[in-house]
Amino acid sequence: MAKINKIKDRKLFRVRYKNPHTDSWQAKYYKTKEEAILAKAHWNKIELMKKNNMDWKGELHADKKALTIGEIFTKYRNNVLTKKNDVDTKAKYNVVMNSALKVFPDDTIAETIRSMSQDINGSIVDGWKIYMDTCEYIQGRARRGINSYLRDLKNIFDWALEEDYVSKAIITKNDKYTKSELPVLMYKKWSREEIDALFNHPALDEFQKDLMWMYAVMGSRANELTGRNNRKPHKELHWEHVDFEAGTILLLQKRRKTREIVNVHPSVMVILKKWHERGYKRPIDMYYSELHRTLRTISQITGIDFTCHDLRRMKAQLLRKRFHSAKVAGHGIGDNSETVVEDHYAGISLEEQAKINNGMFEQLTAITQ
Repeated sequence: MAKINKIKDRKLFRVRYKNPHTDSWQAKYYKTKEEAILAKAHWNKIELMKKNNMDWKGELHADKKALTIGEIFTKYRNNVLTKKNDVDTKAKYNVVMNSALKVFPDDTIAETIRSMSQDINGSIVDGWKIYMDTCEYIQGRARRGINSYLRDLKNIFDWALEEDYVSKAIITKNDKYTKSELPVLMYKKWSREEIDALFNHPALDEFQKDLMWMYAVMGSRANELTGRNNRKPHKELHWEHVDFEAGTILLLQKRRKTREIVNVHPSVMVILKKWHERGYKRPIDMYYSELHRTLRTISQITGIDFTCHDLRRMKAQLLRKRFHSAKVAGHGIGDNSETVVEDHYAGISLEEQAKINNGMFEQLTAITQ
């Protein structure tokens, strides 16, 4: 049951209660004891109604004004996004919220979206299918990207549900394209001939080959090795992060909060030492945009279509061929998800298939003979 505590230092009364949606303890603060007593009685009533399978949701929101999606987004920006440090995360969620507002006006009551219907391309669709079809057929967006936006919108509305701004789920896990409705993922698969032609092309200069070698052997994401990043200067790679004696680099990888020591192959350290001796200000003294242009130039010279991320894929594919393991390939590029490796970097290789088939043959013949 709910409890009241007086916070002396702040001259406030704290009411601790169980969130009926999550059954977790939460707290709200009130300026007067009378307000706190009323709040305690309110939450005790909600808790008893839930235990007795009564309409606690109706009671919870009986006196509340139904919020619009515009109001919910404003609350989310003010209470959640302002606390986040990552500029990309803030930008991503703002883009996602704006995408919803391009389909549903900001004065749309959030809890009415699932009951709405609209004609899209001659078909009457309901709820979030309106958003999905508008994004795909009118705005020309890809289904995987739409699913990604729906996932982030669900995070926002789930937060609103936990904070009691809405009385029911606005988006559910079913509001997305299913796996069978998504296009097959296509990514670059390197051949031996392409790799050989790329690193031995006579028209490429020494720096171009060294740059590709560094990214291919390390398998790092583009911005983890670039030396300049205005939006996230803390991610820049400087010489102070390189330990020539130990053969390691302090790398700030994706979703990590601090730099971690990673082993660097001697062939990469040779390149870094050469650049350091030549007086380069930073290991890769360029912004991502410059890196992208450099690799596009190499692509045009060699006639091989690839990106920096494809060099990362190259490492994963070669590791999978060598060790017959998606797990090892994932560790090699700093990604622990075998599913991600399978779907985006290196599916099962012919060599791995051959090893499996040979193993089956050996087991079968051992039994039958």
